[in-house]
Amino acid sequence: MKRLFIDIPQLLRAGDSIKSISCEYLFHRTNDGHFSLLEVAEFASYCRQCLDAFCVLACPVEALERTPSGTIKRFNMRCVGCKSCILACPFGTIFPQVINYVTTHCDYCLNQLADNPDYVPLCAKTAPPNTFQMLEIEADNPKKQIFLVGDHLAIKSPNWRKKEGRI
Repeated sequence: MKRLFIDIPQLLRAGDSIKSISCEYLFHRTNDGHFSLLEVAEFASYCRQCLDAFCVLACPVEALERTPSGTIKRFNMRCVGCKSCILACPFGTIFPQVINYVTTHCDYCLNQLADNPDYVPLCAKTAPPNTFQMLEIEADNPKKQIFLVGDHLAIKSPNWRKKEGRI
């Protein structure tokens, strides 16, 4: 499956050139959907997915839930900004945020890809080389530090969960 791939370490090395990344999604208020993507990618790679997830238990509005696959998912539209989850997380991996509206989230250019499988989104065209790409990625590849985040996003990032040699 073709997915939007973000190489986070490469992006961090790019420095200020990330300011040149553009987005064509009509409903972005400031046309910076890549920042919401980075938030999703960072949460997925740093959250420890605790078995007894205190953050989920602490949330008074169920903005954090354990999915059937066992991962913790954040629902930004439910969040009221009380920061209970931040205080409950023993690893400090939940970061404060403002409520993000659905219209600021990336749509992964799915309509364009449906019309043209070779379509390259504007973010991939304007991002520093090899940081945002549309690639065929079918599964996690822990040896290369590549992990799937949902159905349409893959990230490259150091991840504590699937390190080589971990039982």
